[in-house]
Amino acid sequence: MIQRVHKLLLDRQLPAEKQKSFTSSRFTSYLFLLVFYLTIISFLISCLTCGVNVEDPTPPSKPQWIEKSDLDAWPERGIDAHESVGIYLEWGFAPDEDIMAYNLYRATWFDAQDSLGDYSLITRMETESLLKHEYIDRQVSTGSKYFYKLNAEDASNNISEYSDSTYYTLATQISSEYMTPNGRTVTLGSDRTLTWVAIIQIDLKDFYLTLLSDENELMTRIFRAPTNYTGLKEKYVIPDSIALVPGTVYQWRIDIETADEYSSSESPWAPFLYAGE
Repeated sequence: MIQRVHKLLLDRQLPAEKQKSFTSSRFTSYLFLLVFYLTIISFLISCLTCGVNVEDPTPPSKPQWIEKSDLDAWPERGIDAHESVGIYLEWGFAPDEDIMAYNLYRATWFDAQDSLGDYSLITRMETESLLKHEYIDRQVSTGSKYFYKLNAEDASNNISEYSDSTYYTLATQISSEYMTPNGRTVTLGSDRTLTWVAIIQIDLKDFYLTLLSDENELMTRIFRAPTNYTGLKEKYVIPDSIALVPGTVYQWRIDIETADEYSSSESPWAPFLYAGE
């Protein structure tokens, strides 16, 4: 009798043990599925972000200077003299690169030592504030040869190689006081003559005269060979083929070109009023 009761008790305990085993198995299955799904999610996220590299180690390509335009071209491009008694610099840009800033360096050539001085940073230009990829260096002296190079910096602080170096020398500028007519209320004579005086320069080669409307429309840009090298007055008669409108203000400028392609000067703009014949 006792043995039968003991057997019945054992039989009743069996379902509870089976239930416990089933619960443990289900928990293990859930845990496995959770780990599996987390692994899949992690894999998908890594695939979606594999093309995004916040800290891109690749530096930008090195900047390229815009090629200096021909003397008779308008508008002018590339390195050149500027009428503000400065050196104008212009470079290209890569629109597919996230450039944050450009660093411009300058060195001075010393004729006495026949050597180039050290490059030093003269400006850092944030691209957010740049309307154009250009810079006018006004901290220069006439007759000195300056070399320039620049590099680019991206949003990850990667810095490009330096650009190729370029150089320029400012020739002596024609002063506005030696340009006639000069003034928005000063009328052009009936002979339609513009006159100027250039300070004598050993390497003076040519003049280029530019005439613009008051809206900066090009009227003419012509080459003029010097008629003398003694500092006497030069002149240009505006031909009748260039139609001037009475009561309109125009402006003109004289560029001095030298024997060195990378040396010149530009006079200030001189306005005048055309009153008519």
